Amino acid sequence: MTAGPLAAVRAVDARLICALALVWLLWGSTYAGMRLAVQTIPPFAMASARFVLAGAVLYAICVVRGRARVTRDDLVRAAVTGATLLLLANGITAWTVQFLPTGINSLLLSLSPVWMALIAFAWGGERPTRTAVVGMLLGFAGLALLLQPKNGALPLWPVILALLSSISWSFGAIYQRRSPAVGSLALATSLQMLAGGGMLGIEAGLFGQWRTLDVHAISVASLDGFAWLVIFGSLLGYSAFLYTMQTATTALASTYAYVNPIVAVLIGMWLFHERFTPIEALASAIILGGVALMMLPARSAPVRTG
Repeated sequence: MTAGPLAAVRAVDARLICALALVWLLWGSTYAGMRLAVQTIPPFAMASARFVLAGAVLYAICVVRGRARVTRDDLVRAAVTGATLLLLANGITAWTVQFLPTGINSLLLSLSPVWMALIAFAWGGERPTRTAVVGMLLGFAGLALLLQPKNGALPLWPVILALLSSISWSFGAIYQRRSPAVGSLALATSLQMLAGGGMLGIEAGLFGQWRTLDVHAISVASLDGFAWLVIFGSLLGYSAFLYTMQTATTALASTYAYVNPIVAVLIGMWLFHERFTPIEALASAIILGGVALMMLPARSAPVRTG
């Protein structure tokens, strides 16, 4: 009599494990995918085409399933999240991967839980726990160690823009959490991608990237990277992330923040022969340790009796 429920629980657990694995591996690999894609495709034009294509596929699926009814609130939400998460956060990252190692780029973006905690406190008065404060301090200490002059000459502007990208992603994530989609998540995601992709297309035009784009000069490696980003980064990876946010605790779903940099570092060393110095390794351990502390759930206060 209990075989049915037990089987259902195991099936749900298996789906969640698979979704988490996809988020860990696929999102960690997108930095390498972007670096390959922008070798012969201008970064903003590449990001625009990536999200417009992925968003169009998702929207077509919503149309086929009869879930493509768009409201004004949907459009407002898509405009805000498309601007913060895709135009500013992802678009900037597509540019910075040209100048920063993929592992370092991912590590700078992994500070997003720190910015999210600060934004949530400033916006809604959400006080972080003592453990989270310790994690934030560790994150900033690791960042200071990573950026110290003795560690080598990391280019200043790409580093600053990578940090701004992380802050923009954090703001967009907070906004998205406070203004959740009422209807289909797939529809909300498709509208977000279409809005962000459209904005990135305008940005690419302002920077003259459509004019300089030569489709005949696009390499096979760039096409492979672009296809990987559309299929595995946007469609599968983002869908898996939404599933984990629905079915897992926030702490578990947010583990991508300290798993993705590890994946990105390993792929960068394998594909691009990137070097990771001892100081960078120590700074990474401090930053990721701080982020991990921030993911720990708050302890419930003991209930007094009598």
